[in-house]
Amino acid sequence: MLNNNDIIAGCVKKDRNAQKSLYEKYAAKMFGFCLRYSNSRADAQDLLQDGFIKVFDSIATLKEASQLEGWMSRIFINLAMSKFRKSSRGPVMVEVMDVLDDSEEVSIDDEPMEVNEVLNCLMALPEKYRVVLNLYAIDKLSHKEISETIGISIANSKSLLFRARVMLKELVEQQRNKETGKQ
Repeated sequence: MLNNNDIIAGCVKKDRNAQKSLYEKYAAKMFGFCLRYSNSRADAQDLLQDGFIKVFDSIATLKEASQLEGWMSRIFINLAMSKFRKSSRGPVMVEVMDVLDDSEEVSIDDEPMEVNEVLNCLMALPEKYRVVLNLYAIDKLSHKEISETIGISIANSKSLLFRARVMLKELVEQQRNKETGKQ
């Protein structure tokens, strides 16, 4: 298997084998990003394809081979955010709750869940909630960065995150109750 330096050099030269190696090495991880920011598997597959086209077209701009994975992740997230902004019908204002606090956590029992079950719960969230939750909790963006990325206020970002956490907790509890037969 080729190392990142060889893969990058080959991709810059449009070598199909290098492109295939890059795809095989990172497709699963990038598909995970795509799933988190998409409404369906089909949308995620489209985003994955668009992302790799963008990667292949701009790989010559990558300065350090050691930053390849992070650089690619950023491309995929930016494409997802661009798609989100295009599909969004403008900012949705939600009521900012006085009790909202960044340190406030929504706890869920420590029972383990399958990855697909968690992903299904996450995908069931309304799109804005899912996007803000992903950007904050998984991609570690600040509320200021989120507000700039998707064009909402910082307060709106905080409120959407709070509501996303509450809704995700409810969805997880419903999933667990379904599994245990409780209603």
